[in-house]
Amino acid sequence: MAENQESIIMSFFYDQESPSGVEFETIELLSQGKDTLCLAMDLAAKISDSLPEEAKAVMAEEGVPLYRIFTDQKGFWSEWCDTEALNVEEEMKKLLDRIASDLEQAAH
Repeated sequence: MAENQESIIMSFFYDQESPSGVEFETIELLSQGKDTLCLAMDLAAKISDSLPEEAKAVMAEEGVPLYRIFTDQKGFWSEWCDTEALNVEEEMKKLLDRIASDLEQAAH
């Protein structure tokens, strides 16, 4: 793997065909961790609930994700749609810690 190569390991986005309206993609190793996925879905719902309907419509149309989690050789980081009224720093840190734990367990 190249030193600067990064990978998306989890992404949440709007999907009109999904019963909840939100869909996600993740790597196989994380798809088995039900607690981690529940935490990730709760975070996606919190971010989505903070967005105005107009923003949701544009994001759905243009395929803009609610949030994504990346990894490279140095670790994990995330980016999300941020609103001034939203503070998800703690929840995102908890999710990143859970993902790191899940991947560590899968490696052993």
